[in-house]
Amino acid sequence: MKNPFQYFLFLIFIFQGTTSSAQSIAWTQFDMSNSGLPNNSVRCIAFENDSTAWIGTDFGLAKFSNGNWTIFNTSNSGIGNNDIRSIAIDTNHVKWIGTFANGISVFNDTTWTIYNTFNSSLPDDYVRSLAIDQNNTKWIGTLGGLAKIDSVNNWNVYTMWNSVLGSNNIACIYVNPNTDDKWVGTVNGGVLLIEKDTNLTSFTIQNSGIPDNTVLGIDMDVNQNFYLATPGNGLAVKLNGFGWLTYNLVSSNIPTASLTSVALDAMDQPWVGTNTHGLLYKNGSNFVQYDTSNSPLTDNIIQTLCMAHDQKLWIGTQTGGLFILDPSLLTGLPSLTVAPSLILYPNPCSDYLFIKSVQPLQKIEMWDVRGSLISLPEMMKNKIDVQALANGIYQMRLTEESGKTHLKKIIVNH
Repeated sequence: MKNPFQYFLFLIFIFQGTTSSAQSIAWTQFDMSNSGLPNNSVRCIAFENDSTAWIGTDFGLAKFSNGNWTIFNTSNSGIGNNDIRSIAIDTNHVKWIGTFANGISVFNDTTWTIYNTFNSSLPDDYVRSLAIDQNNTKWIGTLGGLAKIDSVNNWNVYTMWNSVLGSNNIACIYVNPNTDDKWVGTVNGGVLLIEKDTNLTSFTIQNSGIPDNTVLGIDMDVNQNFYLATPGNGLAVKLNGFGWLTYNLVSSNIPTASLTSVALDAMDQPWVGTNTHGLLYKNGSNFVQYDTSNSPLTDNIIQTLCMAHDQKLWIGTQTGGLFILDPSLLTGLPSLTVAPSLILYPNPCSDYLFIKSVQPLQKIEMWDVRGSLISLPEMMKNKIDVQALANGIYQMRLTEESGKTHLKKIIVNH
């Protein structure tokens, strides 16, 4: 007869192996050893559509489309610099690429155009953040200030000397899809809010409840609460009309206060990149950690996060390349268990919202950010016409015939 203790250890080994395999299935890694990724330091990610992503690295730009890789660098294209720090894609599918040392490279899939300090009003050639608003105006964050280019190529520059901007070092830019207001995170200068492109408000630790004057990442939930990733004092939340919340080493179980990025999922739960402790997920009031010790991550320094329309999280690391996480395949996250059985796409949507549901749906309801019920047109097979809806964030409740409900956030952006 087998030693009972040895048999017990064998069962533990089998159980741990099964759990580890189940967790590993949720992760996909792309690096220089198994893909066309030009460098393992991934700085930025942008989606052109559901099948095409653009990935900026320390040594070249990558296009990943339908499983195929295309690399753009200074030796094979007109791109101005190989060190890519930011990407934004406009409504005409033109790619705006921010570089470390040569301004912006603009690519329309045929030709390249470069904007730098020698041929434009760009305040600095280090472009670390980019965003595009509803008017197709480009907002450009540099080490020398914030610039914008409107649809007819007029420039405007905001600096510490001509505005209330607290720092010329612009780390991140977020455009509110409901109001078109711009939230600008800086290094050592707090956050600048630009309303209607004319009203500027600065939030710093001196005049508000923000816990850190450096903000590296910003995202917003359906209630227009803003989540801010700070490198010195954790995750800050600017509540809509109710002040501030801070999740740091004192007020929560967050394992580090050094954060680099934040991205909200369809349930409005934040995923947070850190500078020391890998990836965090805020599940209610509890932070769940994924790092090199308990996940397939090979690097604990997360440089960027980007949530895809299918709710897969794209993760750029400093030395481990690109990871794609499907949270629906993770164990221990009950708030995500509804995701595999119902999918809304594309999200953001402009003309039609498609619904893929495992179970028949009995009722579909939608509310705007003010809580007003929206009268939806009759669903045509598996899609809803959203062309008459205003741009913004909407909350949907989809009820199955069994009575089970799903809450989903969608963005309409024509």
